[in-house]
Amino acid sequence: MLEDKPQIFLDKIVEKVKEERKKRNISQLRLASILDFSSPNYIAKIETRKHNVSYNLVHLCKIAQAFDMEVVDFIPKKIN
Repeated sequence: MLEDKPQIFLDKIVEKVKEERKKRNISQLRLASILDFSSPNYIAKIETRKHNVSYNLVHLCKIAQAFDMEVVDFIPKKIN
């Protein structure tokens, strides 16, 4: 269950956001701007998963709005 593996759960959310970002040809810089950051460094840290940072709920709301999606679209249903 995902609740038993929070790190994998967060990894899956990050993977989905990255997949949708690339599908829309949105750069890390543009995504950073959507999230009100001036630099893409934070997005790079999230996407590399090496610095123990993740998107929070406010981030996911902003991303969902910008991508014309629902927040739940980023939430994994199960771990493959």
